[in-house]
Formats: sequence, C-alpha cells, structure tokens
Amino acid sequence: MRAALHCFAGKGFHAATMDDLVRAAGLSKGSLYWHFDSKEEVFLALFDAFALELYGQWDVVEKALEDPLDVLRREVEVAIETLSRDRELLLAWAEFLTHPVARERMAELYVLGRQRLGAIAQRGRDMGRLAPGPDPEAVAATLVATVEGLLLQFMMDPSFELRRHFEASWTLLSRGLRP
Repeated sequence: MRAALHCFAGKGFHAATMDDLVRAAGLSKGSLYWHFDSKEEVFLALFDAFALELYGQWDVVEKALEDPLDVLRREVEVAIETLSRDRELLLAWAEFLTHPVARERMAELYVLGRQRLGAIAQRGRDMGRLAPGPDPEAVAATLVATVEGLLLQFMMDPSFELRRHFEASWTLLSRGLRP
C-alpha cells in the first residue's frame, strides 16, 4: 500500500501503471496480480485502508473522551493529523476525487462523517454541554468544511501553519458551540 500511495500521489491514478506499482513495491507482476486484478483495485484498496484508519481512530477517540465538545475537537484533529502527516496521503486523497468509484466512496465517507459528527453534536446538546443554535447537521458540515479548507491550504502551500490555523479555527468554532 505504501508503494501504491507513492505512485498515485506522484503520478496520479490515470498516469500510474501496474508496472509503476510493481517497480515501487519491488514485487513481480505475478505477485501484484495475485493480490489485485487491476490498478483500480489497488487504488480502491488504498482508499479503503485510509477510511478504516480514520474511522478506527475516531472510534478510539469516542471511547476515550466523555465531553462531546472534546470528542468533536479530537475527531477533527484526527482527520487533519491523518491527512497532513504524509503529503503523499494528502495528494492521494485529492486524487480519489478523480476516480468515479473512489469519489462515490468518498461521498459516502463524508455522509457518514457528517452523520457521526452531527450525532455527537446532538448528544452534546441533549446533555446541555453544547449550545442550542445551528442544527447538528450544520455543525457537522461546518467542521468538515473547516478541515477541508485548512487541508487544502496546507496542500497548496507547504509553509501554511496548519496547527496554528487549526487552533484559531477551533477557538472561533468552539465559542459558538459552548452553552
């Protein structure tokens, strides 16, 4: 998967070939084809691995923290940390948008992510830990938009201070979420 990430981030899905994947992984063609029938299968497996990693980390966060505002913050941080720790992953993430099946899976991931964040926001409201105001779906969409915007700026400008700008964004957002 690491070799596939390197190929797809460097060349893009359309330009990368199975031969590129074979060379990058140090495998024989037969070995690669034993596990995957096509370049598309490798690409989608890479996406699925990313999704499992992100959701696995979110599950850990939700079990470890009680305060819904803390859970929202940490889940947003996990998304940012997961995608920003490796520029190749961030580039591949953008590349997922160019592939119809990956784009569909990404759309599903976004829906699930917003539902999850919205449910946390609703739970926070029910507990009196978050203020009434925008509906939980809008809270979730705003959090996702914040992650997207910060990551896009980081992807385009490596000198962009992602952590500093996340802290400022969270300060602004959390003020509106507190009761």
